Amino acid sequence: MESTTPRGSNVSQPPKARKREHGQIIILFVLVLVVIMGAAALVIDVGVLRNANQNLWNALDAGALAGASQLPADASNASAIALQYAADNYPGGLPPGVTVGYRCVIGSSGGAPRLSDVPAVCDPGAGAVWTCSATICTAVCIPAKGDTCNTIVLESAATVPYNFGPAVGVETGTTQTVLSAACKGPCGAKPSEPVDLVMVVDRTSSMNGVDTTNARNAADSVRKAYNPAEQWIGLAMLGPSKASPSCITKPDTTIGTAAYPADLDRWVPVGLTGAGSPNEQSYSSSTSALAQAISCYTNSSTGTDLSDPITAAAYELIQHGRAGVPKGILLMSDGQPNNSTTSGPNYCAQSDAAATAAKSSGIEIFTIGFGLDGSNNINCPDTAAPWSGRKATSLLASMATQSSLDDNGCPGTENDDLDHFFCLPKSAGASTKLSELFKQAANALVGGTKLIQLP
Repeated sequence: MESTTPRGSNVSQPPKARKREHGQIIILFVLVLVVIMGAAALVIDVGVLRNANQNLWNALDAGALAGASQLPADASNASAIALQYAADNYPGGLPPGVTVGYRCVIGSSGGAPRLSDVPAVCDPGAGAVWTCSATICTAVCIPAKGDTCNTIVLESAATVPYNFGPAVGVETGTTQTVLSAACKGPCGAKPSEPVDLVMVVDRTSSMNGVDTTNARNAADSVRKAYNPAEQWIGLAMLGPSKASPSCITKPDTTIGTAAYPADLDRWVPVGLTGAGSPNEQSYSSSTSALAQAISCYTNSSTGTDLSDPITAAAYELIQHGRAGVPKGILLMSDGQPNNSTTSGPNYCAQSDAAATAAKSSGIEIFTIGFGLDGSNNINCPDTAAPWSGRKATSLLASMATQSSLDDNGCPGTENDDLDHFFCLPKSAGASTKLSELFKQAANALVGGTKLIQLP
């Protein structure tokens, strides 16, 4: 029987079969759409998470650097500043749960802590547990317990809402835990920030043999701690020097004059020295001019003149120091001024005026009263105000940068406040402690902050 279908016609599928195919396509589309949305969540939201992680790193780094600038003197303020700077640098404000901690970071010697850095650099207290790498060692430091800390540590993680993740049931993601540490000062290495420093060391007759040895060791500790590639050091004497073939710091028997540069070498026998300086390239060697001058100087028979060495040191820094480099004077004295190249008796007023002039030219001044504790009652010889009858420690406090007319007691709490005046009685252990104060002042002048990787 012949077919009734026209020749050449295609045989059509039943309508129900075509509807079944349409249903399969919808199912496949939904499945592919889920995969696409998942891929979008993976690509876009993972990118969001990585961006948030980087933002958190940047914010904590900024906070740590800002906080470290307040160390070691003001840990409480360091914490507040660190959190504020971190919040300002994280979009939308810091996530909750940011922790702030402190460390003492010193040098590593053969994988062991270089304890000669303690407490001049920082002090984590008795029983500290050190963790070391090849270059630094670190210990937990707690300011509330009286520890002196040079490093602040911020740690946090952030929870980030996803944009596409909710489509596949993932609402948020959490960044990795970010830890940022910033240190102030040498931080285990020789200082890296350039500074020009002149040390003014007392060698008057009131400094006995042990005192002079202690002062010599303290000055030499700064020479060893500083880096001649970055820091320049000069040495001024109190009282004046007279060069000889054996020792350029041989004491002169006369007070000298205030004529510069003609008489500058009498007050500053070793001018600024360091890499690129006019005097020599390095002072690291024990045979360098600076090391030899420190080791060979002896006591002077002249009186205590504080004004002329400060003026001479300031002249050396301004005339021979580097442009744009921080400049400082570190003055150590064991008595009140009682002499100068100009007439007296208002020697304290002269000394304070010399320090004021140096500070007004941008020079930071650090002063150390050695043996000027309150029991000695050493007063200014001035007959006129404002220094008549005032203590020598008050003068040194006023001469220092961030000064005040009243010191906080010696030993007392004076060495823990924010000014640049320090004091130390002449007692057992003075050699080590005086070196620590010299290095503390020298490190404060360097004062740079840097991000570090904790071991």
